[in-house]
Amino acid sequence: MTKRQKLRSAIGQFLKNIFTKNIPLKIIALVFALLLWGYVLSEVKPKYVKRIYGVEITLQNEDRLRQKGWVVVDSETFTADVGVEATIDRHSMIDASRVKCSVDLEKIPISDQDPDRKTVTLDVTTTIPEFGVLKSVSVEQIDLTIERTWTGEALTATVRTENALPSIVQVGNVFPEYFECIAPKTVNIPPLSGLKSEIDRISRAEATIDLSSFENTDLSRIPGTYSLIVPVRFYDVNGELVDTATTRNVKVTVDGIEIRRYKEVPIELNVVLPDTFDTETSEFECSFADGAEQTVRIYGAASDLAKVDSIKTLKIVPQLTEGEEIVSVGLELPSGIKTEKKETAAVKMTLRKRLSEELEFEIPIDYSGLGNGLIMPDPPSSVTVRVSGLVEAMDTFDTGWFTAKVDLRHCTEGVNEVPVSIFCKGIDLSVEEYRVAESDVGEPVILITFAAKDGMTYYIELPERTVTVNLVKIVTDMPEG
Repeated sequence: MTKRQKLRSAIGQFLKNIFTKNIPLKIIALVFALLLWGYVLSEVKPKYVKRIYGVEITLQNEDRLRQKGWVVVDSETFTADVGVEATIDRHSMIDASRVKCSVDLEKIPISDQDPDRKTVTLDVTTTIPEFGVLKSVSVEQIDLTIERTWTGEALTATVRTENALPSIVQVGNVFPEYFECIAPKTVNIPPLSGLKSEIDRISRAEATIDLSSFENTDLSRIPGTYSLIVPVRFYDVNGELVDTATTRNVKVTVDGIEIRRYKEVPIELNVVLPDTFDTETSEFECSFADGAEQTVRIYGAASDLAKVDSIKTLKIVPQLTEGEEIVSVGLELPSGIKTEKKETAAVKMTLRKRLSEELEFEIPIDYSGLGNGLIMPDPPSSVTVRVSGLVEAMDTFDTGWFTAKVDLRHCTEGVNEVPVSIFCKGIDLSVEEYRVAESDVGEPVILITFAAKDGMTYYIELPERTVTVNLVKIVTDMPEG
């Protein structure tokens, strides 16, 4: 047996003797030690420090601070580690629920000269159970940021709409209905209370009506006057949305929101000429002042709107005085129909003498746009037109003012009927009207009215709306070989 093996055997024998010999004596010694330790705990009661980690530091008297017009704006949660000394038998009674750390916000000094936002340093007060002794606190002071609160002035918000009402709905097989929303332009908003810095940013406000909130389930009940609670959005001077705790989720009641059923119909001129009007010597024209057709938006019940296809003006009885007059004429509204305002139509009435002189002459034709590879042998060189007008106008008329143009760009080989256009070269003339009418012999003619700056008017009649041209391809003979 080697020395190392002998050493291991000796150690093993020694340990065996410890645990197997004199067992009663060892048990008595253990019991005696336990009794002695129990005596020490019950009579001597040694003290030890127990450390509580992560005790939250609470804020006291926040309502008092708010009454002074300030609030804490820190979002951070402060914690501290607290060491408490107590007898060993009380340690189980010491935990985070019985150890308190706090700061008193009422101790913050406040004055009118303070800036709207400032940082203050406050002492941390720690309370522990009465049977313990405070030995240590990891945080004795904290820095808090507070900000002044404010109640701003009352605002006027602009009312706007978004999305859409039910647009077109068929009522039976008769009439498609349209709906529109007429809302107040503004609504008053009570003063906002919150952080002064947030309220000071507000430059304007908008109250938004969501038209899609009107259900399309029972359209007979949609027309009417409503009140809605709508959200309000606030914007700064740069047009950026002010989205803060003060401005978020602000709502206001908008009264007088009117949903109306409407229909767009044309206005018809209701002209009645006096019996004394002589159609042989004079002509009368009546049209809207801007020359275009006019419509009016009418409102009413579906059954009433279905009966109206147009609205006539009140009777227009012109004065039989030569010249032009623009008048405002009211509308003749059927029963049950109304308009948004008192509608009128601006009407131009013109009384002219009949054309007293006529001249027929030739206007040279200017061709353009002839395609490559095509030629036009013997094209018409001019077009015959007739001009008429009052005697005083015809006295100053010049046939050289006009030219005819024919565009051949879309013509092909062979015989083509090409439209003729008449242009005025006189700088003092402008086209007042261009229309196609039926001549005395039943053929369509082009009628062009030219107006001069001095008030003279000329009527050009172009009986030949087209000219006949024969286009021939150019053929190049190639030499043989």
